[in-house]
Amino acid sequence: MERTFNQKELTRQADNGVGLVRQYIWWDRMETSPGVYNWGRMDQLVTDASESGVQILPTLLYPPKFYNSEPEGYSGAPYPPDDPQTMARFATKMVERYGTNGRFWCDPPRLPGLPPPPCREPYVPITHWEVWNEPDYKSWWKGQQSPDPAEYLELLKAVSIAIKAADPAAKIVLGSMTNTGGGTRGGYLDRLYGLGAKDYFDVLSLNPYARDVGAMVAYIRGQRAIAVRHGDAAKPVIVTEYGWASEGVHPYIVAPTPQCQGALLYAATTRLRELREELHILAAVQFQWHDVRPAGTAPWPNRTGVIGVDDQPKPSLAAYAAAANQQPAPAGMTLADACPADRQSLDGTLQLLTVTKSGPGTGLVKGSSYRDGVDCGGDCFEELAPGTVVTLRATPDAGFSVVDWKGAACSGLECTFRMDSPTDVEVVFAPVAAPGRYEQDHSLVSRTGRWLRSPAVKDSAGASAFATAGPATASLIFEGTGVRWLSRTARTNGISRVFIDGRRVARVDGYSQVTRHRVTLFNSADLPTGQHRIRIEFTGDKRSAATNNNTVLDAFVVR
Repeated sequence: MERTFNQKELTRQADNGVGLVRQYIWWDRMETSPGVYNWGRMDQLVTDASESGVQILPTLLYPPKFYNSEPEGYSGAPYPPDDPQTMARFATKMVERYGTNGRFWCDPPRLPGLPPPPCREPYVPITHWEVWNEPDYKSWWKGQQSPDPAEYLELLKAVSIAIKAADPAAKIVLGSMTNTGGGTRGGYLDRLYGLGAKDYFDVLSLNPYARDVGAMVAYIRGQRAIAVRHGDAAKPVIVTEYGWASEGVHPYIVAPTPQCQGALLYAATTRLRELREELHILAAVQFQWHDVRPAGTAPWPNRTGVIGVDDQPKPSLAAYAAAANQQPAPAGMTLADACPADRQSLDGTLQLLTVTKSGPGTGLVKGSSYRDGVDCGGDCFEELAPGTVVTLRATPDAGFSVVDWKGAACSGLECTFRMDSPTDVEVVFAPVAAPGRYEQDHSLVSRTGRWLRSPAVKDSAGASAFATAGPATASLIFEGTGVRWLSRTARTNGISRVFIDGRRVARVDGYSQVTRHRVTLFNSADLPTGQHRIRIEFTGDKRSAATNNNTVLDAFVVR
C-alpha cells in the first residue's frame, strides 16, 4: 500500500531528530454537528505519528459555527466558542479517545486497580493539551487590537477542569504567547497571572520570534521572570514556535540567505538545549516543517520551512538535524560563516523602553507593530530584546502637533531607532500655531542646540535669539497658507537653510553692512490650506565679508 503524505513526512521528521509535532486541532472539522464526531483524519494522524515514534502536542482551536461566538458574516481572526463549556466537552472527548487512558489505544480503556487490557502498539498517547494559539494577539483572538485576558481565562478554566477530570495526569499547556504578550512586564501573561490563571495550566508556552538567537532567548528569560514574580518558578515552558524564514516580507524574521536561515536555526536549537535546565525548557518546536505556496514575495510564514515547495531539503534541514542530534554544524553554516554580524548574538536580556508625553498638547504614541508593544495611551513601557528596531508613531489630538522627540534623533510623526540599551523617549505635543506672530521665545517655537538671547528695542518684541554653532534649529508647526521669518541682519550673520514640511526650500544670507531689525529674511510661497512646518537651520557658512556666521531668529509670522 502506498504511504500517505503524513506517513512520509513524519518518517522524514523522525529521521532528522524530530520527537514532537504541534498540531492545530480543527474542532469544526471533527464535531460536524452537535455531539456528532468524525475521528477519521485524527485517528490516521495519531496512528502515523505513533508508528514514527513522534509525540503530538494538540492545539485546540477553531470552534464549529454552531458553537462559535463570531458575528454573522464575519471572516477573519478566530473567535472562541460562545459557551466555554462546549470546548470543555470537546476536549473531554479528545482526551477520552487519545489520552493516556483513551479508547483509541485501549478498548476497553485502562482503569485503576484492574489489569491493563490489550493496547495498541506503539503506545504513544497524547499527554499535553494546548488551549488556543496566541490568545494575546489580535490575529488569533477576535481581531481585537488588545485582547482581554479575562475572556481567555474563562475558556482556559473550563477546558482545563474538563481535561483534568478525564485524565488527572494530563498536562495543560497555556495558549502560546507572542513576545510582547508573554515575555514582558505588564503584558498579557502578567495580567493573566493577576487574574488567577496560575491554577489552570501546567506548562507555559511562547512563540519568541526575533531577529537573532540572543533576542529569542531574551524573550524566554522575560517570560520566566514573569512566572517567578507570580510564584510559579517551577513551571516548565514549551517554545511552541521558533525559526526564521529564508525569504518573504518582514523586518527581522526573514534571514538574508537560506544559509543564514540554517545557521540561525542550528544556533537557536543548540542554545535552547543548552538552556534547558536554567530556563525549564520542556520542548521546542521549530516553525515550520514545509514551505507553502504561493511563491515570490510571500508572507514570511510561507518560507520558514526546512523543506521547500519543491519538496526538496533546504540548507536549514541539515542544520536543524545536526542540532537536534547534537552534531557539529554543517560546513559553512555557523553564524560567523553565514550571517551578518548583527545577527550573531546568542544571549540577551530584555531592555526597557519608556515613552513619556510632555508639552502643552496631547496625543497618543504607539508602536507600529504588535511586537513594539507600546500603546501610550495607557501602556507607556515595553521590554524589548536588544537589537530590536522600534518604530513609534505619534498621533496628536485635534488642534495639536508633535514639536519634538527627546531621547531619539527623530522629527515629525514617526521615530525609528534600535534598542541596544534601556531607552527613554519623550514626545512633546503642542498646539498648532494659528495665523499670527510668534516670537523667538514663544512656547510653540521649538529650538534645538544652543540659542542665546539678544535684547534690542527695535526687535519684534524687544529681543532676538541667535545661534553661533551647530547643530541648531528653530521650527514652528502652523495651520495656514504661508509663513515669514523675521530676523535681525548684521555683519555678524551667516548663511542659513530653510525647510518647509521637511523639504529644503531656501538658503538665505543674514549679512548686512549695517544692523537692521524685523527684516523678512524668508517669505514662503503660498501653501495649501492645512498644517505645515517651517524649520531654519544653522549651517556655519558665511560670506567673506561677514565677521561671524550667526543665525538669528526674531519671530515667525503665520498667514
